[in-house]
Amino acid sequence: MKLIIHLVAAVTAFAQVPVFVPPTAFLSNGTSVTGASTYWSVAADFNRDGRVDLAAPDNRVSNNILGYTIALSTPVGGYSAPLSTSAGFYVNNLCAADFNNDGKPDLLLTGGSATALVLGNGDGTFSGLRFVSVVVTPSAGGNCAAADINKDGNQDILIPGSSGLSVSLGNGDGTFRAPVLYATPFASVYVLTGDFNNDGALDAMAVINSVTPANVLLGNGNGTFRTAFQTIPVPYGALAGDFNGDGKLDLLMQTAQPRQDGSNFGITIALGTGDGHFLQYSSYIFSQPFSAPVLADFNEDGNLDVATYTSTTGRLQVFGGRGDGSLGAVLYESPLSSGPFAFLAADVDRNGSSDLVVSTYSQYMVFRNPRGNPPLLARLTLSPSSVVGGAANSTGTVTLGGPAPAGGVVVTITSSDPAAYFPAGPAVLIPAGAPSATFAITTGTVAAPVAATISATVSDVTQTARLDVVPVFLLTGLGVSPSSQYGIFTSTGTLTLSGPAASSTLVALGSSNPAVASVPRSVLVPAGAVSVSFVITLSPVAANTLVGLTATLDGVTKTASVTVLSPTDAVAITRSLYTAKSFQLNVEATSTNPNSVLTVHNATTGVLIGTLSNAGNGRYKGSFVVNLPGAAPSILVKSAFGGNAQTIVPVK
Repeated sequence: MKLIIHLVAAVTAFAQVPVFVPPTAFLSNGTSVTGASTYWSVAADFNRDGRVDLAAPDNRVSNNILGYTIALSTPVGGYSAPLSTSAGFYVNNLCAADFNNDGKPDLLLTGGSATALVLGNGDGTFSGLRFVSVVVTPSAGGNCAAADINKDGNQDILIPGSSGLSVSLGNGDGTFRAPVLYATPFASVYVLTGDFNNDGALDAMAVINSVTPANVLLGNGNGTFRTAFQTIPVPYGALAGDFNGDGKLDLLMQTAQPRQDGSNFGITIALGTGDGHFLQYSSYIFSQPFSAPVLADFNEDGNLDVATYTSTTGRLQVFGGRGDGSLGAVLYESPLSSGPFAFLAADVDRNGSSDLVVSTYSQYMVFRNPRGNPPLLARLTLSPSSVVGGAANSTGTVTLGGPAPAGGVVVTITSSDPAAYFPAGPAVLIPAGAPSATFAITTGTVAAPVAATISATVSDVTQTARLDVVPVFLLTGLGVSPSSQYGIFTSTGTLTLSGPAASSTLVALGSSNPAVASVPRSVLVPAGAVSVSFVITLSPVAANTLVGLTATLDGVTKTASVTVLSPTDAVAITRSLYTAKSFQLNVEATSTNPNSVLTVHNATTGVLIGTLSNAGNGRYKGSFVVNLPGAAPSILVKSAFGGNAQTIVPVK
């Protein structure tokens, strides 16, 4: 039983780990923005050092080198300055694979005027061009795909273009057989590969545009495809994955089509039927435009998640897959500068978890996933986060993205201010198999508030948290506003301190007559605050009543009082009617004071419905649109002079 309990606790702890650690930014092409440019689209170990490198077509509008760009990883988790190489023609896209079976990743370059192969040398550089014959003009901005479609162990290539899909079978030495055209009714702009009919052979989907049905070509397993058939319209950039766990490939697509709910953009998931067809619009996420989506199981719960950029919020957002064909809550979000963006999911630090590379023109950001082996430092928390210097201390907790490996993980800890220090020394050990460890933080007396930055570092990942160390503070005042109020309303009490509060500062409250003026037993002053307000709940009285109030902190008590007033007018509800179909509430009332202000409230919830209009001679009326559920809703009418009346409203 203990083992089960510990396992559940560990799973729960890791489920709460952030999806990514704070990102690291790297320059792509300098700081001058001249148009679309280097968007990292391929990840592979080009120099065979065990780490993932990045490749991109050089699509700069200005100073285009007509080629491709490589950024090699560094031992400390970063990337070196990108190196661009000319190919002699404008490169729209590229894909990486080992086309000559020498264990070194190669690059296939595609453009409107040519398709070529550069063979990897295994050191991050590539050999001269080998032009590849294709039977289409590759689509501008289109993609290419490398896959072993005839199961001979060699990489083949599929390129969409002017008249359909060009397929070239690889010979395994960096050369290809004569290309074969699989025609489509219109130009193809995008190709997807996968086993769409679950027969063990790779299939292909030629995407035309977002309103024209895509062509599905079922593979025979020998490098040929059957006659194409049409499925649902599929837009450029669609992604294939199993979103509902039924073993059949589904499609995730960006959408921009009007719907009944008035929304017209978002993400669509179309579930696969297992025979190459897909159901229309099985799931939606709407209300904002999405771009650059990528798929990965970022939180490692067994379900595919989607990372994307939402332009209305200007943020990277990761939506968690539910495993039932739909997407759930946002697992992670981070602000991004203005787009456009390209997203690439890859294990950049080779620890087994999916990381994210987000590219703009001039820079790219690497969001590393703390899960994996070895895990990264995922979180640093402090409790409490604000303390009285010299009188109270804090505890820090460092959490990994997974269990610590054999030997444990040593975390280096530092403080930016001597007012907060570590009695056990500047390091804490997370034991092998444990997800986290705690360390003590001792504070010293301060004359003024100090914001100390506590930092924790493992390898190249640093997490920080702020510890506020404040001087000793006292309760200095208790005020009430208004100090005289009718019993049908409330007053507000305000506490003041001599200086910023520490975390968990509770001030005890009391009332000499809680039946007439009640207060909470205590009120929490937020860390760093010098004042806080609370509600004084009043009750109707027959005669004016003075009630004493007290506030106590650390032996210091402050007093104040509130006078609860008896009403000076009388209120009556003369007519009320609620029309359920139109949510219309009509109310008429009178007050013995013709100059009063009458408000209508939901008697059950206390929520204000609206204010009645003064019709003269002490008569008031009003009409409101409001939802009053139930067969016998009740309303309360309050007067500014203390009178009130309540009634059950007839419903028609």
